Amino acid sequence: MSSIDNISVNVPKDEQLTMEELGISRVPSSKQTKKPIELFFVWCAANIGILGVVYGAIIVSFGLSFFQSVLAAIVGVLSFSLVGMSSLAGKVGRTTTLTLSRSSFGKKGNIAPTAFCWINLMGWEAVNIITGTLTLVALFVALGFEETSIITALSLLLFGGLTVVVSILGQNTVLLLQKWITRTFGAMTLFVAIYLIATADWNSILALPSGSWITGFLPAVSIIAAGTGISWAIAGADYSRDQSPSSSSKHIFLTVVGGAALPLLLLILTGILLTAQIPDLGTNTNPIAAIGQLLPSWMAIPYLAAAVAGIVTIAVLSLYSASLNLLTMGIKLKQRTAIAVDAVLVLSIAVYVLFISGDFLGPFISFLMICGVFLSAWVAIFLVDFMKTHRYVGYSEHDLYGETGCYTRTLVCWLIGALSGLMVTKTGFIDGPLAVGVFESSSLGLFVSFTIALVLHVLVSKTNIRVIYG
Repeated sequence: MSSIDNISVNVPKDEQLTMEELGISRVPSSKQTKKPIELFFVWCAANIGILGVVYGAIIVSFGLSFFQSVLAAIVGVLSFSLVGMSSLAGKVGRTTTLTLSRSSFGKKGNIAPTAFCWINLMGWEAVNIITGTLTLVALFVALGFEETSIITALSLLLFGGLTVVVSILGQNTVLLLQKWITRTFGAMTLFVAIYLIATADWNSILALPSGSWITGFLPAVSIIAAGTGISWAIAGADYSRDQSPSSSSKHIFLTVVGGAALPLLLLILTGILLTAQIPDLGTNTNPIAAIGQLLPSWMAIPYLAAAVAGIVTIAVLSLYSASLNLLTMGIKLKQRTAIAVDAVLVLSIAVYVLFISGDFLGPFISFLMICGVFLSAWVAIFLVDFMKTHRYVGYSEHDLYGETGCYTRTLVCWLIGALSGLMVTKTGFIDGPLAVGVFESSSLGLFVSFTIALVLHVLVSKTNIRVIYG
């Protein structure tokens, strides 16, 4: 066979692989075909779970007025700008977020933040499994069943099994499902919000007294930011790495932020309105069941059913990104094997919370704040590295896949930033020794860790921008 014939029949291996099979390899140019609008549906579906309603209840529990609660929701959701920025890095680097992070920490140095991000995703996956189970329990109650341990166990089995099955279907199938679930649950949420607006006791809602901007407003913003933009920033590039080179950076950023903000703000507003009728919603052991009982059955049943479907796709996104993180750390497992390992871990956590501790919201808030200080420090470093070095000249193969060791200064910046935030954070589970005075109830640890890590990394990073090839 001639050399010309060889060229015509030998297709590069990566060109034949699916996105799942590519793992953390760079997406070949032939597969960079997606448009920004597809990211809108990804992030809309990822944030359209009923947990957003619980966020609204948590905000009000800080003793805020209606105006302060809505403002806290808006400011907190704006943290999704971080996901918009990591999505831009994905288009430039054509690989996953934590693989791109190697350019900041070195291949070996990146193992530490990647391991923590994997733990964070496992925690979020457990939250999704627990939320999905509680939603399914609420659906059974709406159908006339009594809430018992048997119903909870059956709901956990059904939801966990459904999540694993959908995960195995592949990313393209999940994205197709997301489009329809986003539209269905979004329309139902809008209908429920209109119903609540029409039936809400507005005199009571508007009469809510104003709370402290330091010890009420800031903690509420911190929790929303930790649970939305900061937590999802580690996955932004995972879903934008196959964006077309012609996709506008502005459009990518706006569709990512807009896709998340639209459902989140609607859901949080719904939670704020519900709290006027269920004052203890933010501390309820099963807030989702309380929501189901408030709505008329003809509305609650289809709404909760659609909510279950929505949480499944959110759970699948977490599992997918978590399995990619394992590959980034050098743990080579097949996609399905990685998903199976992750599923066993998160189901164990879910069993503990649902059947042993019996408390969901308390550990959930502590989890958000502890993870938040580490993730916010990582985000600061990642964004500095992208904006200063890679935004216009890209990422080299050596930066991402070479044996680059550990960039000690960057790792130290991350650790100092995270530990500084932890020192001034009080969660009840871990109370920092400096969480006194203004820090005692303000949850300023997120902002402290982000600021210190950013400033330190700017000071120690190289001032010149290297021209990168590849």
